[in-house]
Amino acid sequence: MFWSRRFGRRLLVITAASVAAAAIVPLAAASASQAATSPCPSCGHNLIVNPGAETGKGANSDTKVKVPGWKQTGSFTATLYTWSGGDVSPTTTGPKHRGKNYFYGGPAAARSTGTQVIKVAARGISGGKVRYTLSGWLGGFDGQGDHAVLSVTFVNGKGKAIGTGHIGPVTEAQRKGNSEMLFRTHRGVVPAGTRSIRVKLVMTRTDGSDNDGLADNLSLVLKLR
Repeated sequence: MFWSRRFGRRLLVITAASVAAAAIVPLAAASASQAATSPCPSCGHNLIVNPGAETGKGANSDTKVKVPGWKQTGSFTATLYTWSGGDVSPTTTGPKHRGKNYFYGGPAAARSTGTQVIKVAARGISGGKVRYTLSGWLGGFDGQGDHAVLSVTFVNGKGKAIGTGHIGPVTEAQRKGNSEMLFRTHRGVVPAGTRSIRVKLVMTRTDGSDNDGLADNLSLVLKLR
């Protein structure tokens, strides 16, 4: 430490600040290192993007709108719970925390799909030591058989499917003829070698002119076994 009667105090302050900064750098580096060496960086949070159709504007009529995060086919869309002509409302049986929108099969489509591909870190999964929980609210309209199925396909580094899992459908009988969504969940083991997961929501029309397959609050969470 340099010292002078005139500048000693100032130099002492600068030296103390430098020591504090030097102490912070190793802590930041340590935090980054811990994140990089996590046994399962993909674990512990919902991997599905826009899982409740809340990102983007929900339709207020029987029309198709863009649903961010999802590759759409057919009339796959997001609809406002407050639309007076919709299949369900803010008070019908469904998610407690439902937000403003839900997934809907849409007008005049026999089959509508929404798909997204999630890349996962190889670390941890390569040893087959990770479990998954797939869940969501699925349903349909009135006494019709239209329904929704949420599936996951596990894909290895060569692009080959090495495992699957799904929830649904919720049948008209299970709904007892009511327009509503019921909670469904499925647990399984992520296959060793998984590098990506394809999530697909399929709505199928069996009755009427519109596709009344419904879904909301979808989730895919990985966890170390």
